[in-house]
Parts: sequence; C-alpha cells; structure tokens
Amino acid sequence: MSFDGLGYMDAQHYMNKGIMPNLQEFQQEAAYATDFVTVMPSLTAPSHAAMATGARPAATGIVSNEFHSQGKKLKDDQSGFSQTLGVTPIWKEAKNQGKVTATVAFPDSNPNNSSSSATYAVYSGGTLAESALHDLKFSSVKDERARHLFSKSIEAEEAVVTLDIKDYPTQQLFVLRTVEKQPKLYISTDPNNVGEEISVDDWNAVVLDIPYFDSSGLYIKLKGDISKKEGLQMFQGTVMGGIYRGRDDFSKKIESEFGFYPAADELKAFSSGTITREEYEQAGERFTDWVTDVSLYIKYTYRPDLLFYYYPTVDTELHEFLLREPAQPGYDLAAVQEKEKYVSWAFGQVDKVIGSIKRNQKSDDHLLLISDHGLEPIHTRLSPNVELEKAGLLVKDKEGKIDSSKTKAYAEASGTLAHIYVNLKGREKQGIVEPSEFDQVTQEIVSAFTNRPVFSPLYRDPRKAANPVFKWLNGKKDTVYKGKAYPNLTMFSSDQEEVTPYEVIWSDKDDEYASISNGNSGDVFLSAAPGFLMGKDANISL
Repeated sequence: MSFDGLGYMDAQHYMNKGIMPNLQEFQQEAAYATDFVTVMPSLTAPSHAAMATGARPAATGIVSNEFHSQGKKLKDDQSGFSQTLGVTPIWKEAKNQGKVTATVAFPDSNPNNSSSSATYAVYSGGTLAESALHDLKFSSVKDERARHLFSKSIEAEEAVVTLDIKDYPTQQLFVLRTVEKQPKLYISTDPNNVGEEISVDDWNAVVLDIPYFDSSGLYIKLKGDISKKEGLQMFQGTVMGGIYRGRDDFSKKIESEFGFYPAADELKAFSSGTITREEYEQAGERFTDWVTDVSLYIKYTYRPDLLFYYYPTVDTELHEFLLREPAQPGYDLAAVQEKEKYVSWAFGQVDKVIGSIKRNQKSDDHLLLISDHGLEPIHTRLSPNVELEKAGLLVKDKEGKIDSSKTKAYAEASGTLAHIYVNLKGREKQGIVEPSEFDQVTQEIVSAFTNRPVFSPLYRDPRKAANPVFKWLNGKKDTVYKGKAYPNLTMFSSDQEEVTPYEVIWSDKDDEYASISNGNSGDVFLSAAPGFLMGKDANISL
C-alpha cells in the first residue's frame, strides 16, 4: 500500500495527536524503518517507478511527473504516469516467473504498456472532462418518455446538458422533470429513455459508454430547490475513464461489481466554491473506499501473490492546504486552524484505510506500508521559463505563445524541480541550436539561475507570528519555535531579504547529473530551495 505524501514526521505528528490510532497500532506490531532516503527527484511518478523496480530515474526514464521527450515539439510534454518503464517492475517480473500479480491505481502500472502490466490491473484512464456547474434550462416535452412514465394529467419538461469530452462533443445528459407539486427528476444518456430517478439530496452515478475505455462515468448532484425550476443547477463531477485488464472476464466483473473508475477528488470545484467542503470530502472518501474495495475483492477473488495499490489523498490535501510557516501568504491563526482541519481529515482517511486492510489480513499475508515523500510548506512560486525569457533564451510570439523558431531553451517544471531542454537541431522537432553551440547555450542556462537572488518581503518574525500557531498545533502552552530561521522582519517592513531560490543546478558537467541522466532528462536540472515551488507557465517569477 502506497500513501502519497505521507512523510515520516507528519505520520508521527498525527499519531501523537490521536488521529492515526490504526497506524500507531500497526507500527507497534510491525517492523518499521526510520533511516531511509528517497530518490532524486522525489516526485510521485519517479518515486513510484523506483519502488516498483528498485532502479533510479536514470534507469526507469521517469525523471519527473511531466517531462519533454526528445523529438517532440516544445511544450508537448509527456506524463510520467503513462510512460513505459525502462526497467521491468516487480509485478511484471513475478508474473513472468509464474506468479499472479495485481495493481490497483498504482502509479506507473498502466496496463496499456504491455511490457509492465500485472496479471490483473485497474488503472485510471485519465480525466475525460473537467467538473462543471450547469444551469438547467427546461422546456416542455411530449414524446414517448412522458407517456410511458407519467399519467396523462402530469406534464414533463426536459433540460439537456452537453459534456465537454474531447473527441466526443456530442455526449449529452438528458434531465426530465415532472411538473407537479412534488416534482421528480430523471437522468439518462439516451434521449429516447427516461433513465434513472435522481436522488435529490445525494450524489448520483451516471455511467457513460466511451470507446477505448473499460469504464467511464461521473457523479452528479443537484443544486437548488427542485420545486422551482428557475435557478435549478446540476453539478457535474469530473468525467473519468477506467482501464481494467486481466484474465478471462476480469474487466466485466470489475465493472459489474464496482462500476466506473471514480475521480480521486473534486478539488477544482471546491476551490471555486461550486461544492461544499462536506461534498468535497464525500468525493474523496468515495475514491478511497473504491480503491480499498476493489483491492480486497481482487485479493479474495483472484488470490494474487503480489498486490500493489495506492492512495493520493494526503498528497492532495498537503499540496493545497498545508499552512504552517509564517512566510506563507494568508498565514494567520484562523486560516491555520481551518487548513489543519482539512489536512487532519486526509490523515484520518489514511488511518481508516489501514484499519480496514488490517482487519482483512490473513495469517500468511505480508503487508508493507510505504510512501514516496513528505511535503513542506511553500511560500513562493517560481517560473524558470520567465528567467529563460529574461536571459533571451526563450521567445514568445504576439499571442504570448512560445516561438519554437526563436527559442533556444525551454523548462518543463513540476513541483519543486524543473528540467530545461536545449532546442537542439537534429534532436528536437523544431531545433534551432547548432550542435557546436550546445555547450555555450547550456552555460548560458546555468548562468541564468546561478546565484540568482530573489527579493521577497514574505517573512515575519516567528517569535511574533509562529509561536501561537505552533502552540495550538502541538496542544502545548509553551512551545519553542524550531522551524527555519527567518529574517527578523515584518510583512510591512520596508527592508527586503535576498534569498537564492535555486538550490541545485546540474548539467552533464556535474557528477550528480548522472543519477538522473536519461533520454527524458533536461540538459540542465533545477531543484528549488525549501519553501519554493516551480511552475512552467507562471506569468511572473514570484
């Protein structure tokens, strides 16, 4: 079992707070490691590739969550979750040696890559359409559906919702509403069928039939008073595709028992205020329970010798809501308390899973709990491409898009790191840098980020700002602040502190570069200092 983002220190913290009793009990009964080092870079895709193979990114080829592949257009990035591993994963090697293996939602286990597929595999087919809030516009309907379902004295009206699914723009949902004192609503993907009655106060599953996927679907929820058609809205959750592969009728059985592969979260909708925190947590719990149920079903039905499965909940919450350092924007006691509730919920979800799995253990089971990395608070966003543009190495056209015919270098950033690719002639699809100029351009890239100061006023004296929060987090009356030593400045100080945000700058001239060097690696590798996050498309450097 892999729990994305479940760092050792955070796990200890939430066990001490009583939020993770199942993990604490498991730790007391089991063997556990404390002296360990993750791979570089420690992002989700590279880390899970290393877990699956025992090899570093230089061998697996998974050098980031997103990266550029040679011969592709600039900005035509590749996902580290869908690429073929350069080293055979253990579930494939065991399968080759006659063992039965299975993977559920585990990164880098895409069964479409036959060279790395387990005996049985359940994997996300990706997001087919983002979530959306639709205004339901009803119009009278008098066809066979109305006559079939309703009495002659009751009229019906219909609203049509078009799903924004790439390559399938005609996919629609048809919502029927009875015109009576206590209206009922029905939903269908077929304009000739009434469909299923909509539960007014709950989530409703809608199954789709999208080619090339073993399952597809979404969840919907009504918003507003159904007795009044004016102002009635429908929240359409993220549309997902699923890939179910295995022997015999495995795919049909998984679809029959568990339906479509659900969205891991509805973060975008919650962040925009479209759904409530309660609804957001319901969506997250639905995915967590689904992965657990599918995994246990496979365990008992197909009896695999090896089973890998994965939960992203903690990683999602920490990325979005980790607020612990005084340098972070929006830092105050009320905000910290609110965000801490969000994060605590995620750790509670993990603990619930551990309890469920532990209760289903057999005497001959060997259960290994692992994680890829922890997370730290972020206060500043960087954009390497802005720095490349300032250095004259990246050029944009009048519409603000990268002009490949004039650009010498481009950064593909993910999390706290970035790979920078030289637009080399003969290697890249629209390369302009001559091979004889490669070393010079590489040095220009390194120079653009070496000793690059950033002036940031986002610092406060921790003795004034942090201490009350850390007292609350730890439940102690007197707490000595042990975080990083921030400058003795306030948010309103006229002084500015100079910091260097790029902690690691490697090229093939550096010995350390060999640990990540691969055909997918950039010609220059950047890693941010603590507290900094990189974004490839940020409009400004800070």
